[in-house]
Amino acid sequence: MSKFRIVFRQVYLKNLKSGTYIWMVLAPLVFLLIGGVITIGIVKTQQPVNVALVTPQAELAPLVASLPKKNDAYQRATKITTEAQAKQALSRSKLDGYAVLTSQNNQMKVSYVSRASGQGLPFSTLDAQFNQLSLQYQAERLQLSGAALQTLLAPIKTTQTTVAFNDQGKAEKRDNNQQVVNTIVATAVSVLMMMFIMMYAGMIASEVAAEKGTRIMEIVLSSINVNTQFIGKIVAILALIMTQLGVYVVLGLVGKPLVTHYLFQAFPAVKSMLSNFKLPGLAAGQLVLTGLFLIVGIMTYTVLAAMLGSLVSTVEQAQQAITPLSMVAVLAYILGIMAGNGVNNPLIKVTAFVPLLSPILAPARVSAEAMSVSAGWLSLLISVVVLVLLYYVSLIFYRANVLVYSDSNLWQSWRASWRILTNRQRQSRP
Repeated sequence: MSKFRIVFRQVYLKNLKSGTYIWMVLAPLVFLLIGGVITIGIVKTQQPVNVALVTPQAELAPLVASLPKKNDAYQRATKITTEAQAKQALSRSKLDGYAVLTSQNNQMKVSYVSRASGQGLPFSTLDAQFNQLSLQYQAERLQLSGAALQTLLAPIKTTQTTVAFNDQGKAEKRDNNQQVVNTIVATAVSVLMMMFIMMYAGMIASEVAAEKGTRIMEIVLSSINVNTQFIGKIVAILALIMTQLGVYVVLGLVGKPLVTHYLFQAFPAVKSMLSNFKLPGLAAGQLVLTGLFLIVGIMTYTVLAAMLGSLVSTVEQAQQAITPLSMVAVLAYILGIMAGNGVNNPLIKVTAFVPLLSPILAPARVSAEAMSVSAGWLSLLISVVVLVLLYYVSLIFYRANVLVYSDSNLWQSWRASWRILTNRQRQSRP
């Protein structure tokens, strides 16, 4: 077995069996499951708003009776015809509220009464219906003709169109609910990116610091080249990432028919709700781009975390060493959340192409359809180039520090590492 395979196998299997990695794989699934259970519970237990519409004046009774018995906003209690009955039903929690329609000096007036512990009344819907009744009442009082009344009551016709522009600059129609979906997807991308990056960065930093803390590196490097040791660890982390993504792909392929055939049949309300939403229009390109950004982003932070981990001598110092990386990741996370919520200022646009920030920010902007897929690929290309450069820089510092033991702080260790590198460079000159 080659030395590379030994290092790779040891790091991969050690972390694969660890509780931290298992929880890292399960955490998104647990959160998704909790969110699904909550959503199903809300849909299953949600009841329509029960409202009574009454009037003490006989001439208004036909108008009240003409109101719809049920719509998307409320369900009307038609058996309740007086205010006294409405008050009694309200006290017994059989109603969420009621409305009393009266007329004084030829002007209609509506009084709402709602229960504090009940569901909120759909005031906008009720107001619109009572305004229609008021127009009808005034038209009849002024003896307008049927045609004139129909013209008077005709609502204004409006259309709403939401468009997104593709890479060719052509407008594509989007559902009016698409902005909500884009925001949810962009926020989820930012959260998952942040979580994975910090966990894998902490994993490699602790791995390197633990080996230095036990002084085992002196024995290991006596038989294995430091370059092989470094690349073996990095490739093992990459394999762990691919394993985690592979688990999600398999579960997605298996779970899709289960959701389609069982969940939607058991809870048609959930199917109806989800049918109004879809992934962003550029879903195929966005999905591939997000996956690649996830890998490149994690690997970028991983190689930097390995370098920072080599500057310290104990596991306890490892988390302190990656604090600068954590701050950068948090900044990228905040910018990603801002981008997902529609912020599109010059700062957001520029930082979407800045390595270390772009792996979180660029996928969020693509998900929100604020950034084209072609621009996303350009940002990814820049991140890949910087990843390669950072790999070689990290390897140089790792090689210089892996056998250096010090209790100094990170800045002092960094300065000492730089002196070691410059001295070696001077000694190598003829």
